[in-house]
Amino acid sequence: MSAQKDNSEQRRPGRPRGGKRATASREQLLDIALNLFSRQGIANTSLNTIAKAAGVTPAMLHYYFNSREQLLDAMIEERFLPLRSRIVNLFTANPGSPVNALSEMVNVLAELAEEYHWFAPLWMQEVIGEMPVLRTHLQARFGDEKYQAMLATVKGWQQNGKLNPALAPELLFSTLLSLVLVPFSRMRNDERLNTLTPDIIVRHVLAVIGNGIGN
Repeated sequence: MSAQKDNSEQRRPGRPRGGKRATASREQLLDIALNLFSRQGIANTSLNTIAKAAGVTPAMLHYYFNSREQLLDAMIEERFLPLRSRIVNLFTANPGSPVNALSEMVNVLAELAEEYHWFAPLWMQEVIGEMPVLRTHLQARFGDEKYQAMLATVKGWQQNGKLNPALAPELLFSTLLSLVLVPFSRMRNDERLNTLTPDIIVRHVLAVIGNGIGN
């Protein structure tokens, strides 16, 4: 009786019962969730789907993340915000040089898309697409102060004659994101783009924003 009680006390809440227990770390579960979200969208991916892909019980997933909202919070705080900070810091480091800031932004976006395979398709689906679960959650939970600060910087560059006044500041970031991330999203699934490399994508984008399409 005492042994049974000890075993019961040692079993952590949310852990599955039974002799053979599938386990996955919190980091692994986040990685699996991100990969699933990038392939089928956040709105179409349930917690049960994530648990099944991880080979764990729903109870174990709930042990780490009590709800879908908590999972999204963790994903944003631990995976997205650090990446966004890298981009925001470029504008802080280059307050008087839009060419340097925007060119470095292109390079950083390409580095992130190459290192994190979920980054490009998830950003395209969720942040720019028609089902903005991530964008909505990000704005509701963390606000958009950093975005507004970057937008103000762009408008200031235009007012000071450092940036083309014909550009729409509200479209600039989505334009650069699309130029970089659409090719990364497609190159892994479209055989017509299988010769692309990150260097080619970056060179192409910098040529577009630097010289347009004229010779």
